[in-house]
Amino acid sequence: MALVTANRFNTLRQQIDNVLGNGSGDTGYGQTLITQSVQVGDLIDATNINNAYEDLRKCYKHQTGGNPANTIIQAVQQGDLIKENDGVSYTGWDQYEALASLVSTNRLTVDATQQDIAVSLPNNRGSWNGTITCIVNVNFSSADARRHYFNQGGYIQITSSTTDTSSKGTDWNNIMGGNSVFSANSFTHSGNGTVTNVGNYQLDGTVQRILANFDAGAGTYSENDYYIDVQSTSGTQIQFTMTWRDQETGNPDEDVSNLNCDIYTATAITDVIGTTPGVVRGSGDNF
Repeated sequence: MALVTANRFNTLRQQIDNVLGNGSGDTGYGQTLITQSVQVGDLIDATNINNAYEDLRKCYKHQTGGNPANTIIQAVQQGDLIKENDGVSYTGWDQYEALASLVSTNRLTVDATQQDIAVSLPNNRGSWNGTITCIVNVNFSSADARRHYFNQGGYIQITSSTTDTSSKGTDWNNIMGGNSVFSANSFTHSGNGTVTNVGNYQLDGTVQRILANFDAGAGTYSENDYYIDVQSTSGTQIQFTMTWRDQETGNPDEDVSNLNCDIYTATAITDVIGTTPGVVRGSGDNF
């Protein structure tokens, strides 16, 4: 049998709390645990262990999309004798500690089925040319809420496109096309351009250019530019600035009839419940 002391049980609970609870830095989903600490001399019973199972299950499902298989870990029944390692019923203390380590390692991973992806701020501009900018503020209720959102696998996606099918509109779609995704520790862009891999935890308060696509057009439109800057303006706000620059030698007299710049959020759902940040237009742009 396993000797599950108060210290050993509380160590497991702390591992779970670092992932599922408030945490610090890039740990913590901001959820309330049902697993409670125990005191020296307390009897650790099936309820204590099954509470730990339930909190571990929530972490695992958030990360993988499904509950842990019964060949990984199982809940216990009243009267069960807890073994150090149980490769038959998978209720051993080794199984619990192994799963706690696994969800800790994968804490910044989220399965796509555990997120709600939504357009939080659609932006549309009609006829345009020259240089235009769109400033967007992403607001969180607290610094911890910001951490929790990104730790849960949340991200901010920027998608820019035009429905203009002229040669200039088609060229602009090639310049700015693709999804730009800003997450906890990374920035990716599925289209053309130079990417700087900066995520939430790499922001330093200065303006940082995360996408640069300069002189990116073809032929007549070769000098056209599209770029994205990001700045942490406070512990509770991140600002994104998108710029479309139609250079003078790129025929600015040709208007593009329509421009969309949509901002998406990805909020945790099901067993880990996230809070969608507020996404609003900032001041000072000309979109």
